[in-house]
Amino acid sequence: MEWSVVKQYRSLFRNRNFLLLWAGSAISSVGDFFNSIALVKVLSADPAHLGLWMALVMIAKVVPGVILGPVAGVVADRFPRRTVMIITDVLRAGLVAGLVFTSAPSAIITLCTLAAVVSTFHGPAYNALLPTVVTPEELVSANSLSVVTGRLAMLLGNGLGAVVMIFLGAHNVFYIDAASFLVSGALLLPMVPPAAAALARTDGSEHRSMAARFGADLKEALTFIRQTPTIRNMMITLAIVAFPDASLNVLMTTFFTIDLGLPAEGLGLLWALMGGTAVVGALVIGAIGSRVHWKYLISAGAVYIWACMVALLLIRGVISSATFIGLIGLGSGAINVGIQAAIGLLVPDQIRGRIFGGWGMINNLIYVIGALASGWLSDWMGASTTLMGFVTFYLLAGVYAWFAFRAEGSRRPSEAVTA
Repeated sequence: MEWSVVKQYRSLFRNRNFLLLWAGSAISSVGDFFNSIALVKVLSADPAHLGLWMALVMIAKVVPGVILGPVAGVVADRFPRRTVMIITDVLRAGLVAGLVFTSAPSAIITLCTLAAVVSTFHGPAYNALLPTVVTPEELVSANSLSVVTGRLAMLLGNGLGAVVMIFLGAHNVFYIDAASFLVSGALLLPMVPPAAAALARTDGSEHRSMAARFGADLKEALTFIRQTPTIRNMMITLAIVAFPDASLNVLMTTFFTIDLGLPAEGLGLLWALMGGTAVVGALVIGAIGSRVHWKYLISAGAVYIWACMVALLLIRGVISSATFIGLIGLGSGAINVGIQAAIGLLVPDQIRGRIFGGWGMINNLIYVIGALASGWLSDWMGASTTLMGFVTFYLLAGVYAWFAFRAEGSRRPSEAVTA
């Protein structure tokens, strides 16, 4: 008997549209992380201000998503999504290639900001297009594969970028990174979007001004959220979960290095372990996801992460820490996979991009707030105490999701495409 994981993913890879969409997204995701080390190398020419420049680069990558997330969602619903993705890949290629021709920090930060602005439009288009190229039964598996791709892109992108920089120099990293975006766009060219993704307007809005059309589109999405309790509760759950997510990079680093005295090399191994188990966990979720309601992926996933984090904080030691880091990785994708699947199943195609754009805005906004708050509180109360407080939000999110979505529990994922 074949393993269920093999059967589940084999059907996806037989889907030409999905394969092209996923491959293009995978390559562009690697490109998002490929030049990170090269940027450090170039900006380190001014070592006295390296910390400031890197902080500005990080801000430049996050803030556009906060400001433009809803606009990107409108674009994903107003224009052909495949076309939006191809255009953003070409623009990102040009902006990244521009890094070769300057060493001025202000110019580098400007180019990074513009690339982040363009990337803001890529994500909602991809997330909104994905549910139209797979069946409802395949959606959880497809989203799980997207999560796996994102995790691997972070690991491979940073690692490959560092290796290439050592042997070929920072400028060649930028060239290769630019080429990766062009390859991503080229893979999307032969894709044939399904008829459901054609977003022709027949409501008379084509006669309004562009500003009026964008305003009407945003109002339509907000009205849908307000009138649809499940989606409204989804956004609230996302906001609760995003808060501790934003703090983990700051607090976990401080906890392990200061509270437990773990050297940086050991911390790197722990993150690699978490990344590896996250890949395995997302693949397993994808294999069984069609038989598990998205409600349980979200609520149980949040409570599971809370329990693992509490155990990690209470049972201190190298072996126990590694064990719980691995366990956290196994379940870390469940929440995102559940939310993506639910939005794909429950949100009408014509406004799905705006919902994903709003999701991105919430994530980025709370990332900034949570990262700043966790850094300040950890200096005041200590990393361990602060981390224990932040991870309580996972428990709150799990309990809230369980009761908020209880009416959805009796419906199979394939039966939920009614909104």
